Amino acid sequence: MKYLLFVIVFLSDTVSFAQSIEDRIALKACECLRTKKVIDDAVYRDCVSKNMAEVVLGDSDPKVRERFNTVEGITSMWEKMNEIMPKNCEHLKKDTVELKKGGTYSASKIESAQGAYIIGKDFMEDKKYSFAIESFKMAVKRDKNFVLAYDDMALCYRLLDDLDEAIKYYKKSLEIYPEGDFALMNIGVAYSKKSDFKTAIKYYEKLIQFYPDNAEGYFGAGKNYALLNDYENGLKNLFRAHKIYTFEKSEYKDDSEQLIGMVYNKMKDENKEELFKEIAKKNDIKLE
Repeated sequence: MKYLLFVIVFLSDTVSFAQSIEDRIALKACECLRTKKVIDDAVYRDCVSKNMAEVVLGDSDPKVRERFNTVEGITSMWEKMNEIMPKNCEHLKKDTVELKKGGTYSASKIESAQGAYIIGKDFMEDKKYSFAIESFKMAVKRDKNFVLAYDDMALCYRLLDDLDEAIKYYKKSLEIYPEGDFALMNIGVAYSKKSDFKTAIKYYEKLIQFYPDNAEGYFGAGKNYALLNDYENGLKNLFRAHKIYTFEKSEYKDDSEQLIGMVYNKMKDENKEELFKEIAKKNDIKLE
């Protein structure tokens, strides 16, 4: 264990030493952005520019300061910052995902596609899923990037228990919008219904990656890990989902509590009650 700890510390120090000037600016700028309630262009530029000046002027290499003193150097650095900030800053990444979500989950700008979609939604509301599918197909034929139509078509197929077709259209949706929370969550449900628990987990973990505050990703991953008898990962995710549901005062809190209870009973039957307690303690869960 001491050797492992030493290696981790050593690698961390090496990464810090190898950081470029832009990486160091990005790290400080991200810390600045985390303190802001709203991030707009002015706030973003203020955080980056202030920390750019601080890091550059504090660098011992005179060549770095020389680079900063030219228009070309400043322009080049800003271009590099705009490239690396969305990749390295989790707070900014979350806002970027939400912004993209709002633009993608919207009505089609093609009138005929939007008209067909509205008709499909009406059929869907009346539970006439086959008719709804035909309308959604007409919508995506007229607008090949119409994510909402692909998602609702896939849901109709899932409600008709045609899981293969549902998965097909959720994948088409994700090709256009990989961050789509609706498609990621529901394709996970479809794979789980097909008893392909490993693939379901893959999509739920993508949902967690893009939306770390969304309990559905943790709940889905936890349920499927538990079905694979991977109790460690199953409970870790289920406990996380339960914490979020409880904090949000969600009605789904009862579902996560019930599923955790089912896992507990299963582990108890397998004489793994102590393991359950260990995993709970490790995840800061107090059992009463």
